Amino acid sequence: MCSKKEDLVTMAKSSKKLPNFIWATILLLIFMFGGQIIGGICIIPIYLTLYMSGEMSSNLSLLELFINLSSFLFIALLVFVRVKYIEKRKISTLGFSKDSWLKKYTKGFLIGFIMMAIVVLILFVLGCVSLDKNPIQPVGISALGGVMIILIGWMIQSATEEILTRGWLMNVLAARYNMVFALIFSSAIFGIMHLFNPDVNYIAVINIILVGIFYGIYVIKTNDLWSVCGMHAAWNFAQGNVFGFEVSGINVAVSSIFDFNLVGSETISGGAFGPEAGLIATFVLLLSIIIVYVLGKKGYFIKNEN
Repeated sequence: MCSKKEDLVTMAKSSKKLPNFIWATILLLIFMFGGQIIGGICIIPIYLTLYMSGEMSSNLSLLELFINLSSFLFIALLVFVRVKYIEKRKISTLGFSKDSWLKKYTKGFLIGFIMMAIVVLILFVLGCVSLDKNPIQPVGISALGGVMIILIGWMIQSATEEILTRGWLMNVLAARYNMVFALIFSSAIFGIMHLFNPDVNYIAVINIILVGIFYGIYVIKTNDLWSVCGMHAAWNFAQGNVFGFEVSGINVAVSSIFDFNLVGSETISGGAFGPEAGLIATFVLLLSIIIVYVLGKKGYFIKNEN
């Protein structure tokens, strides 16, 4: 793989329980729906407290979004329980090495932010982006407080999806079968997870699968999950709360630095689903996959491991 240390697949092979792809998919659904149910039960007291204090009425959209994103934490906790108590291995084997974890996360965050910024820049040059001059939500300096709160929510939500699909699913399937199958299968599942989002189309699903392949290859080459957690958080955060677009069809711009709208051809821009559903995102993702694959082949990640 990419280092002298044990790679994530080798560590996954130490598991006392390696599910086949059917059982792994069922477990993934249990994690998702079970975590959402537990999260829903746990956040009821928070909703009630905020409602009684009057905070809910004045910041309804912001608080709802933050709580909904943060509730993903319970999905991650179910995965951790499975890994620690059933598979009998350390949580760190999911890709959470303590070595330079903040540096890795920050690097990933910058990569994810730059990728989305490139998508938006190309769309701007093509005339597919316009600035909303009469936004209904806080924007600019007045939105900074809300933006930073939502960033924490994105960090939790994005890390959970990476733990679920790359940290756990991809590596247990690679340990049982092979890495190519695991990469393709986990990326396809990642795309299917977004299949019922508002305004989804076939380009959106393809692009989300490509996102999964990009993140998956990065994990394979680096034996690290911190970086892709950062990438995923930044991709969503920049898309929704910096530039003000929908994220996977969901309007999350309750507070954003800018409030841009996508105009022109939806095939190019992504339309109501957001930039993820456009061909510009397809181009950037394919280019990113090629770059990380080539860098991995040339040993870049080995040289820069420390």
